[in-house]
Amino acid sequence: MTPSEREQVIALGRPAPRPYERDASIHALFSLQAARTPDALAVFGDDATLTYRELDLRSNQVAAALIARGVRPGACVGIALERCLDVPVGLLGILKAGGVYVPLDPSYPPERLRFMVDDASLALVLGDAATREHVADCGVPFVAIDEARHPIVPHAAPFAAIERDARAPAYIMYTSGSTGRAKGVIVPHRAVVRLVRNSNFLAYAPDDVVLHYAPIAFDASTLELWGPLLNGARLAVPKARPLSIDELGATVAGFGVTTMWLTVSLFERVAQARPPGFAALRCLLTGGDVVSPAHARSFLAAYPACRLVNGYGPTENTTFSTTYDIRASEIGASVPIGRPIANSSAYVLDDALQPLPLGEEGELCVGGDGVALGYLRQDALTAERFIPDPFADDASARLYRTGDRARLRPDGVFEFLGRTDDQVKIRGFRIELGEIEASLRACAHVRAAAVVVAQHEGDKTLVACVVPAPGSGIDAQALRSWLVEKLPAALIPHRFVLLDRLPEHASGKLDRVALARSVEAPALVAAASRPPANGRPVSSGAAMQATIGNVWRDVLRLDVVPDPDENFFDAGGDSLLLLSVHSRLKDELRVPISVIDLFEHVTIRRLAAFVGRASTH
Repeated sequence: MTPSEREQVIALGRPAPRPYERDASIHALFSLQAARTPDALAVFGDDATLTYRELDLRSNQVAAALIARGVRPGACVGIALERCLDVPVGLLGILKAGGVYVPLDPSYPPERLRFMVDDASLALVLGDAATREHVADCGVPFVAIDEARHPIVPHAAPFAAIERDARAPAYIMYTSGSTGRAKGVIVPHRAVVRLVRNSNFLAYAPDDVVLHYAPIAFDASTLELWGPLLNGARLAVPKARPLSIDELGATVAGFGVTTMWLTVSLFERVAQARPPGFAALRCLLTGGDVVSPAHARSFLAAYPACRLVNGYGPTENTTFSTTYDIRASEIGASVPIGRPIANSSAYVLDDALQPLPLGEEGELCVGGDGVALGYLRQDALTAERFIPDPFADDASARLYRTGDRARLRPDGVFEFLGRTDDQVKIRGFRIELGEIEASLRACAHVRAAAVVVAQHEGDKTLVACVVPAPGSGIDAQALRSWLVEKLPAALIPHRFVLLDRLPEHASGKLDRVALARSVEAPALVAAASRPPANGRPVSSGAAMQATIGNVWRDVLRLDVVPDPDENFFDAGGDSLLLLSVHSRLKDELRVPISVIDLFEHVTIRRLAAFVGRASTH
């Protein structure tokens, strides 16, 4: 490139900065908002509400309780709460105590939770009665949030929050690690404030209602929670229960939601179902994977008044790095990831980390005020992925190497082209195949293992290919049980294939392409020809069991109908696949059943018996 061409691509990746409270902490900005609009509604759910004043006071109480229990500035505090009104109370309480919050998903296996507790050296864990048992064996003090906050005293002495530098850590969020060890990403206050204050991709009005739907261990919750609360808008918090697409639509309509975020996989289901509850939505943001042009067209055709935004960004750059407004008239063969958000930058670089000309493919590196501080206790990996930013005016600025391939168009829009490594995105979760493989190889009954991604009709699933140790006799169920004790549900493969050997290149390296091709999901057989329950006799409700079994087989893409007593999740199911089962069964059985019913009756036999009872009432 000529010097002018080089300056052009750098300028396209580094938009002019926008003013925002760059030196303020999250909790300081919230307290200012609470002082401005104390009586405005801040958080509400199905049966409770909190004004900004009440949220401020309750979080002060939690902060005081944490300080009394020994939390000091910079201490890491775990928070284990399902979706509820106490989530923002607890997060603000930890920050006001000077702490760093570390989300702990109660659904994680005990081994993963213990690792996070030890790795972050948690001072204590804040939770409630429902989550206490999940962290009981982690060897760290537990504080129940309902005990930490007391009845609000309107004229109590003011609490002085511990002020923190904007560059200090606000939270640590764990992501999958390629070496078998999860990575704790350290995110500072400034990165969060840059995401939600005076941004160029989303404005907040006092009458905006933002839905809190993502788990707090998922970085989309950063936008959901702090966006409304630092801008005087309202946060809607539905109860922590599984929702069908129709129920999600009813929740959006019932709460008057104006803005929400969905993973691409869930967005696609909404686009297919077109629930009427989304009609009044003003803005839907989606991301975490490649957006399908067909689903984008379908959504905008159903909801032409709703703004649809594709948001791209790794956890290491605080939720969003770039965004793209998807307009029906401009949808082509693919959906771009857009331009850098305010006070962020993005560049396509070559192997020498130099800018590439327009249209050339390279690694996408992102910078600006959203870049995380690094990985907890992983200095070598931090140095590898977080590098000095040669294009910034600030000598201390850094870029994060995303590992994503991209190109920059002449109009300044970035297009995502795939990965440079084995990392994949499934249902919005970032998954390092190496972490799953390392966990499988740790099993004494496994000689070799590799995990690949199989695709069928646009859906991606994980397939574990395992070479058993001689004479081990291990089967797929035992392998699944082994992983369930070690990894979060998102990292559990849908299928397990036992092989004599893994295919290799002439160099002796694993041939992942050949392996993926060999385990692609087999073609489905017509429902009428399927043998019920692997050919085994069934008892009462045989027709009902056959119907449910055939739906399971379709959704899980199995060769045969599962055993009537096999657990849906052990057969390779997950929460999103359960939504597909619910949709199919609702149409085929004509019996009112909820998604919760499917979670409670997780075998074909139990579900058939439940449906049989429900149909007689």
